[in-house]
This record gives sequence, structure tokens and C-alpha cells, in this order.
Amino acid sequence: MEGNNKFKSAMVYGLYLGLALVFMNIIQYILDVYNPPFWVGLITYAVVIAGIVFGQYNYRNKELGGYINYGQSLGFGVLISLFASVIFGFYFAILIGVIDPTYMDKLMEVIIEKYQEAGLTDDQIDAAMDMVKKFQNPIITVVSSVFSFVFMGTIFSLITSIFIKKEKPLFE
Repeated sequence: MEGNNKFKSAMVYGLYLGLALVFMNIIQYILDVYNPPFWVGLITYAVVIAGIVFGQYNYRNKELGGYINYGQSLGFGVLISLFASVIFGFYFAILIGVIDPTYMDKLMEVIIEKYQEAGLTDDQIDAAMDMVKKFQNPIITVVSSVFSFVFMGTIFSLITSIFIKKEKPLFE
């Protein structure tokens, strides 16, 4: 029974987090920002951490009676990240495949500018871009973003679970 509630709850909180990330990306897309400033990345990390903590906290208090061990908290945070990454992955696939097929080309232009600012030669830039273009398939892009997001969510969950865990007393 707890397993079904765990997955259902993780899906719900993953949906919330995924929609928040989609909303943030839509704003960046509307504003035509392909290379967001550092502080936007920090806000994104803060939203991800807040989404994981919100889900873990509510799962602990609403589903588990106020107690959760470290492993349960970690697993739940990773599940939230997984479901959020799938939501964002579907959105991103639709963005680059249907809404704006030139999105990746615009992103490549930004990457080339960054390489030029870093002082790379034209040959180095060409070699790097050849490698990037090999992975410029929408499916590969979505799958790699899911894996990277789950990895990031795992790192964040390792930390947040320290603060969310609340062991049940041995003698109650």
C-alpha cells in the first residue's frame, strides 16, 4: 500500500516541479534568452531544491504520519526528480521538434560565441561543434537531460534528506 502511495505522491510532486521548470523555460524562450545569466541558474536550482523539499516534507507528514528515515526521504526525492525530468523532457522534445526546430541551432550559436570568448581557435571550435552535433538528436537530448536532471536531483536529495528525516522513536 505504501509503495502505491509513494509513487502516486512522487508523481504529483514531480508534476508540480516539472511544470514549474517548464514555466521558467517558457519565460526564457519568450524573452529569447539562450544563455541565461548565472543568477537564473541559481533560481532554477532553488526551485528544484524547493520542489524536492516540499514533496519530501509533505510525504513525511501526510503519508507517513510525520516520520521518515533517510533512505525513504532520499528515494522519494529521486522519484520526484525522475517524474519532473520526464515532464520537462516531453516539453523540451515538443519545443525542439515541433514548436521551434531552430532552437538547437540558436543554442549552438551561443555555444560558439562562448568558445570564441574563451579564446579557442577556429579549429578547436570546429572540432568541439562536430562532437556536439553528433549528440544533437532530439531523443538523445531528452534522454541526456533526464539522466542529468535525475543525477542533480539525487545530489540535492542526498542533502535535503538530512534535514527532512525524522526517525520514529523506538519506544512509543
